[in-house]
Amino acid sequence: MGTPELELAGGVLPANLTEERRLDVEGRIKACDIEGLPSLAGISSRNALSLLTKSKEEDSRIRERRVLKTGDARRLKRDLLEIFAGEASSKLAKNSLLLLTPSLDVKVIRNRLKLSIDGKEISDSLNALGRSEEFRRILSRLSFSPRQEKTGSDTLEFFAARRDILGAVLEVLTRFSDAPSVASFFANADDETLREILATLEEVEGASGIEDAEAVISDAELEINDALRKGVRDRQKAVSIVEDKLAEIVSSLAMKWEEEELLKGAFETSALPFEFDRVAVRKLVGEWRQRKEEELRARVEKAERSLRRHMGTVNDLVERAILLDGILAVASAAEKYSLTIPEAGTGGIGFVSGRNPFLMRELGGGTPGLQPVSYSIGKPSSIRLAKPRNAVVLTGANSGGKTTLLNTMAAIHIMALLGLPVPAEKAETAPMPIYLFRKRVARKTGSLEQVLRSLIPVLADRKRKLVLIDELEALTEPGAAGRIIASIINKAATTSSLFLLVTHLAKETLPHVKLPVRVDGIEASGLDEKGDLLVDRQPRFDHIGSSTPKLIIMRLSRAAKKRAVKALYDDVLASLAEGAGEPVQAPLTFPWLEETSVRRQSRA
Repeated sequence: MGTPELELAGGVLPANLTEERRLDVEGRIKACDIEGLPSLAGISSRNALSLLTKSKEEDSRIRERRVLKTGDARRLKRDLLEIFAGEASSKLAKNSLLLLTPSLDVKVIRNRLKLSIDGKEISDSLNALGRSEEFRRILSRLSFSPRQEKTGSDTLEFFAARRDILGAVLEVLTRFSDAPSVASFFANADDETLREILATLEEVEGASGIEDAEAVISDAELEINDALRKGVRDRQKAVSIVEDKLAEIVSSLAMKWEEEELLKGAFETSALPFEFDRVAVRKLVGEWRQRKEEELRARVEKAERSLRRHMGTVNDLVERAILLDGILAVASAAEKYSLTIPEAGTGGIGFVSGRNPFLMRELGGGTPGLQPVSYSIGKPSSIRLAKPRNAVVLTGANSGGKTTLLNTMAAIHIMALLGLPVPAEKAETAPMPIYLFRKRVARKTGSLEQVLRSLIPVLADRKRKLVLIDELEALTEPGAAGRIIASIINKAATTSSLFLLVTHLAKETLPHVKLPVRVDGIEASGLDEKGDLLVDRQPRFDHIGSSTPKLIIMRLSRAAKKRAVKALYDDVLASLAEGAGEPVQAPLTFPWLEETSVRRQSRA
């Protein structure tokens, strides 16, 4: 990322940043160092997050809000990324996964999916060696060190901040040379160069601290007088004590011959009890410090010349190391949740044996308690499940899994756009923006108005998109809701967009639908011994699912402990039985089928 791209919504980075500091900032952005970036760049945490998000969107070649068009879709994306981020070994890789943004560019998506495949290969090779945990422990050290400002050199601070990461990479290269997939991932890394960088850094930092020479001399003076007070009467013995301590000062401060002579001169002008000549000491310390500072500057400049040429390479290597941690986290999640690589198509969205990732997480990654579901909208080329229709209405049993299916489809689509594996045996998705409208309950005046204000412009826009709507009827009374839903379906059926609407109001809606759509249904067959619904969560295609008020009331009646409450439930059941002959949520007519029938009769 070049300098012009380091712009913020409220301005640009401080103009007084050196070129080395700017390279440091660019590297921290690519590494998603949200903690260290604000102080390094001199910006707020909010602007730091803005820079990181912008960088991720540049990688995706599109702004996130142009892909995830609703707040529900963006919240779902964040929840999904938490699943993968939880498997990362380092905080930097976790940040990188949490900040990942979706793409509509098939090339970008496929490149990310290829990285997921690479991550699985590396993970498999480490598991085969029985060294996966050892490898993860090394990756957990991927972190930036706080700035020390010891040398005043932005170049040295750049490398000092990355010391732990470079050390971890070097350890990976040396200890895992028997894992070809690891070596190939760091194909451009040279372990000798890494050793040279770390050695140079250690050498210059070891000499960067200039001691307080005056304090050293003052401490020596106290020690000499303390020894003399212990009863040394012989003058020669006292002189020997002083000379030994002077030798220690010369050695401790690495004094040159001239400085040693100045130190001795300060002693020779002194008398017992011992005391250095203060004027001579100040002169000595001044000259000694000046020499030390000049030596340090020369050492720093030499180190800068040696290291500066490696800054770009080191930034790339750090980014690569964090990427490795990230794709191993994806591989870990893929193994835990049985995720597979989706295909990027053009015709529609479909999946075979799909599972809701959040329900899987509640079960600890297991799937025995989940019924897999296969479903499609549009015409995915590799998955043929049902009549291809762009507009689909999903009906059926209360608590039957309609909302879960809608959320599963949204999750699979978003995960595919992120370039991540998905929870299905097989999946195909066409890259397109997604509008997700989760179920809302009318809690205040204007709720319906607010939803329609959001939804109608979406339908008016002719650009292709995926629209998922869950139980719009909850916002108003059934009759009006049915007509509103029918109008929305009629509009959706005339576009190339993909549309799935979950509703209980088939009876109120379908008579007003005038264009061919597919209606699918989920059915409940009864209650089990515990009183739970027996539901086949796999939708039946071209079938209107019946609602389940009778089964739900039977369950409540069984659970009731008070006789009076149970009696009321039984009364409600009796009233439902009286109207059993009237179909529940079944359409009276299908206008498009009648029109087709009339045309066929006229041709006959």
